[in-house]
This record gives sequence, C-alpha cells and structure tokens, in this order.
Amino acid sequence: METRRKFKGSDAFLAESARTIYNLFTQDLEPFTAFNARFTSEYAAAFLHQIDAADTVVTDVSTLAKQGVETQKVLIEMQNASRVYNRIKSHAMWAFPDNPAVLKEFTTGYRDASKNQPKMLVFLETLEKVVTNYLDDLTDVTKGGMPASIVEELATIKDELKSANTQQEVYKKQRLVITQDRISALNDCYTTLVQIINTAQLVFANEPAKRAQYSYRPTTGSSSITDFVGQVAPNETKVITQVSYDKESFIGFENRGETTLQFDISTDEVTLNGNMVELESGAINNQPMEWLLADVANGTKVNILAYNPSTTSTGSYWVSTDV
Repeated sequence: METRRKFKGSDAFLAESARTIYNLFTQDLEPFTAFNARFTSEYAAAFLHQIDAADTVVTDVSTLAKQGVETQKVLIEMQNASRVYNRIKSHAMWAFPDNPAVLKEFTTGYRDASKNQPKMLVFLETLEKVVTNYLDDLTDVTKGGMPASIVEELATIKDELKSANTQQEVYKKQRLVITQDRISALNDCYTTLVQIINTAQLVFANEPAKRAQYSYRPTTGSSSITDFVGQVAPNETKVITQVSYDKESFIGFENRGETTLQFDISTDEVTLNGNMVELESGAINNQPMEWLLADVANGTKVNILAYNPSTTSTGSYWVSTDV
C-alpha cells in the first residue's frame, strides 16, 4: 500500500518547524510531564531522532538524478543500436540490391523499435539471426563488404542495452522503496510534532501567548491561502465561511479584539462541536482540521465558526485557510 504524506507544506518546512517545536518542548518539558507522564526526556530524544531522520533521508532530487543517470545509459545504448542497425542495413543493400524481400528481413520492425527499448531488444535479437543467416553474402568483399567484427559489435550492443534497460527498471522499483521510506520518516516526525502541539493547547490553556508558540503553519503558497477578517457581536455565533473538509488542511486563528473568542469548525451553523480553540486578546493559534473536528469525511462541507461569549463587547478576528 502506498504511503502518503500526512502533512502539508514542504519537507524542509516540516523539519525546520519540528526542530523549533523540539527546542520549545525541551524547555517546557516539566509542565508537559506534569500533564502527561508520557512526555519524558526519552520522548524528547526520540522526537529529535525523528527530526534528524527527516533531515538526512534521501531527497527526491537526488533520487530523480540517479534515475536520470540510468535513463541516460539506456538512451546511449538505443543510439548505439540504431547506429549498428544502419551500418548493417547499408551492407545488406550492397549485398542484395535487387532482392527487396531479403532487405525487408533486415528492416521489419525497426521503426517501432527505435522508440521503445523493449521492442528494440526484440528487434536486435531478430536482426542477429538474420545477419547470421546471410553472413556469407554480407561479409563477401564482392557483395556486402561487411567487416566480420560487426557481428560481435551487434551482440555487445544488444547485451549492453538489455543490461541498461534492466538497471533502469530495477532502479524505478528501488526508487519507490526509497521514496516510501522517506515519506514514512517525515510522517513519523509530523505525528510527534502534532502530538506536542495539540497537548500544548491544553498544557498552556491559560497562556495564549505560549499556546501560539506551539503551532505549525505550512507555507503552501499565497495563492492557496484565503484570509477572513471580521467582527463578532456580543453573544453571537458567526459563520466565518464554509469550506470543504480536508483533515490535513490547517486553519489559522487570531484574536484581534479585546474580548476572548472561541473558534471551531462544525457541520452546522451554530454548534461548536469539535475541539474548540479559545483565544484571549492578541492570541494566535493554528490547527489541522482533523484536530478541530475528527471523524468527518474529506470533502464534507463544514462551517468555520467564531463565538463571542461576551455580553457587552464586540470581538474582532482574523482567520486563514488553505482549502
């Protein structure tokens, strides 16, 4: 089964963000441990190991470069195959100038073979047999005038093309394994990162500035991020926007007013029925949709809600999405 990325944003951004969160986490390890005994120095060390693995795995660029080398080898051998074919064809035309049926034995299948290495291998096998059948006429100095060494050259090129083609196919399969291993390493790092970020929202429930430090906001490109700025009346639950649920997408929240606001995503327009994000004045928080509201199928229409619990003050917000 193919391993898919669990995260959005570039691999480099994930590794950089994870290292930042790791440094914060080790500084704040004591309150994390007090909240949940699983957060130990060993847990931190394992997280660092995951970050290092994410930093050092084989990159797609180097993998593709290696595959490019294998492809180049195949292209060179295909060119060599075409060259030796044209050489043999020339000698055949000298040997059988008035016998198109025999000449056809040398040329049939070449057009398709010139564009496809497996077909070229089959063609060279056939050509080798045809050359053997007419070797005397081809090498006769009064007819074809072909050097006998071309027979050996044909066999060598056929074997080298077969080897290059095999190496290319093997590497294609190896690349799948390399890429899967790489994604698994990045996913492991991301899983731990999210565990820490989500727990931080509870550990520092009364410290909005601290909660804001523990966030992961991938830079997916400005064209894909939509910002919403607005106000929420006292005691109002406001639908900021409706989006298609994507568990891997992030929503950013910022309280730009003076009163505390609560944010969530919901399948209706009034109920904050997920993991609510409560932000005091000036606080910022970013969360994946999966954390905000689990057990929802991707593509489901959900509402981003803001609730103002104050009975007297109007709230102000900024919300961004990448869906």
